[in-house]
Amino acid sequence: MAHLDDALVLQAAGDFDLDDLNLVRHQFPHRRVTIDGDTITIWPRHRENR
Repeated sequence: MAHLDDALVLQAAGDFDLDDLNLVRHQFPHRRVTIDGDTITIWPRHRENR
């Protein structure tokens, strides 16, 4: 696992599948989670400018 600013980046030796994506989304229900082959990114929550 790595951090890219406030995002968490998970990388695997092979490609992730939709079951992996759903598992991560379940662990972070209030965050945007995306998949791109061997990378799953857990994006930071949207920050409002005040």
